[in-house]
Amino acid sequence: MEKAFEIVPVPRGAPPRVVGPGRRERGYLARVAGLQSELEAAALVERGSARRLDRMERKLEAVREVVEIQEKKEHRLILALGALQRENELLREKLALGSGGRAPKALPPRPSFLARLFRRA
Repeated sequence: MEKAFEIVPVPRGAPPRVVGPGRRERGYLARVAGLQSELEAAALVERGSARRLDRMERKLEAVREVVEIQEKKEHRLILALGALQRENELLREKLALGSGGRAPKALPPRPSFLARLFRRA
């Protein structure tokens, strides 16, 4: 900040008198200094928030990539499960044809966990 001083002419023989800024000027200069510090703080906050936004966007992109990979894996698993189910159906049909058209014997139903637990007690 630049200080403005003025040398005022005085009568002969007296030392020169230095006059600085008045009360209003000092108040104005103080407000300008305060506003400059606020502007510097705002610039720092803006730069920091821009960096944080960049980091968050990178994280979001990484999460999206992971989600996309997971969706592709799920799709492949669904297709594989469908193929296994179809193969299972074909094997059941072959088994039914090989046993003379009769349906294979079904296994007896297995008792539930609680029924087995209380039966042993």
